[in-house]
Amino acid sequence: MQSLRRLAVVAVSFVLVAFMAACGGGGDEPEATPSSSSTPPSQSPSPTEPSPTETAWQDKYTDAQLGAYEEALARYQEYETRSEPIWAAGKATDRAEAIFKQYYPSPLWQGQDRLLNSYEQGGVTRTGLADVYWSRAKSISDSGLSVVVNQCVDYTPIVTKQNGKEADRPAWALKPNLRTITLEKPEGSDWLIYGVVDASSGKARPCTP
Repeated sequence: MQSLRRLAVVAVSFVLVAFMAACGGGGDEPEATPSSSSTPPSQSPSPTEPSPTETAWQDKYTDAQLGAYEEALARYQEYETRSEPIWAAGKATDRAEAIFKQYYPSPLWQGQDRLLNSYEQGGVTRTGLADVYWSRAKSISDSGLSVVVNQCVDYTPIVTKQNGKEADRPAWALKPNLRTITLEKPEGSDWLIYGVVDASSGKARPCTP
């Protein structure tokens, strides 16, 4: 019981993302952060009309690879949307376990289930989703069955509470940071999440929105 309570206290500092980062591993390598410094703010392109710089990363991939990237990214977004109410409630349930099993391979889904149990024991809830400024492929395998996604993310919309009291935000969560998501599509399966790495490990990963 005491160990679960300690885990829950750590969870107040966005441990959900930290745990996923630990599952992914290898996420603290230097990252080139895309920059829009050459474009004055008053002349920034609209979201529906990306500039050549914003889409240049696509040029090295085939249509099939880009299709795989879009599927993998959509799968992760689907998981975030479906799991947000679970972390907001902070209760370990059969439904929560079923959702974890749909989106994570074993034993990673069990890790998510244990973490949710620590939330329940510690009275921790995590409400809201991060705002994503942009998403781009870091790598796509030739087979199209493995995709690594880089995202520039703003975590400020997320509110973490313990026993109803809002927790202080860690310094890294106050500015845009890079999030790296690894997804794979095993034979006979839909896309699964194999790791998420961001600044929650303590090393800032700043990015330019």
